[in-house]
Amino acid sequence: MIDALAPHIELDAIFGVPYSSNRTDIIERWTRLYGDRVCITQNMGEMEAALVKQLARSLTQCRQNGQRLIIQEVGGFVVPILHKYFRDQLHLVKGVVELTKQGVWRDQEIELQIPVLHCAGSELKRLEAKRCGETIARCLDGVARELGISLAGRYATVFGAGWIGSGVARALRRLDMIPSVVEVDPLKIAEARLDGFHASRHGDHLERSALVVGATGRQSITPEVLARIPDGALVASASSRQHEIDVAWLQAQPRSRINDVLDAYHLVDERARTARNLLLVNNGFPANFIPGSGSVPDEIVETILAELIALMHTLSRGEHDPGIHPIGRDLECFCAEIWLELRDRTSPQHIDDAELPPLAAEL
Repeated sequence: MIDALAPHIELDAIFGVPYSSNRTDIIERWTRLYGDRVCITQNMGEMEAALVKQLARSLTQCRQNGQRLIIQEVGGFVVPILHKYFRDQLHLVKGVVELTKQGVWRDQEIELQIPVLHCAGSELKRLEAKRCGETIARCLDGVARELGISLAGRYATVFGAGWIGSGVARALRRLDMIPSVVEVDPLKIAEARLDGFHASRHGDHLERSALVVGATGRQSITPEVLARIPDGALVASASSRQHEIDVAWLQAQPRSRINDVLDAYHLVDERARTARNLLLVNNGFPANFIPGSGSVPDEIVETILAELIALMHTLSRGEHDPGIHPIGRDLECFCAEIWLELRDRTSPQHIDDAELPPLAAEL
């Protein structure tokens, strides 16, 4: 997406989220393409400090050149910083385009002074999330196989029956696991049961689950939940950050490193005279961010990138009131139509702009 946009926009800076981007191959590739405009820090604290410095430079440039800033977000990192440090300069911000539900939730907690356009709740995002669930399930199956363990025939518990959680549950069932779903929304519980899953508010199969996955977007795997998980179980996150599992609580327990993506935490209950080992995947960060785990195919992701580009175009061409603005159905259908046309052609790489509808050619 950035490659497609770079010839047409003034690209000021590119930030990579540390837990998914701080890898030598990614840093080298992006630095080779975009030089010192790329910033990938060691951790989240360093990223916030670097963002503050970059935003100060960008807003100064906007003021000097009579420009306004557009920010494309993935996860709600920049909007809180803008309102915390640059509230008196928000008139220089044209707006923000957001991709994720997590980012929208974070932005909704702020009394927004700028517009945030997003496709986090779009139908195309739902389809992408479904495929993301498949990726997570395959990744966790690979983690288990590295230990010489087969997940087939074993119980799994998935917290959250949203787009990602239901996608994970379906994919685990295709791997011949026996997944159940934990959810608080009665409508989602009903849907999960009609999809053939055991679903409840309480995690009825938690005590015998060999795999536990959090996919609520908030902390769901608490110490109380961890106390119910059996010895040797894998515990993983399908959210976009390190907040689904109470990692801080686990890190207060004795730990041994199994491999680059797996830690065993030794939990002792002296009163019951029992001990268990829980295997935390990727230190509580998203399981599908493990290097080499594979990702959602580009062909699927391109539907979401098209929505981001369309929203940036919309934001750049008009004024929007402060607040949250979901993508409209017409624009979403337009992106889907273009994707279908490109997919149905035998050699889409040879399509000329003149062959596309006017808005698509302009985008």
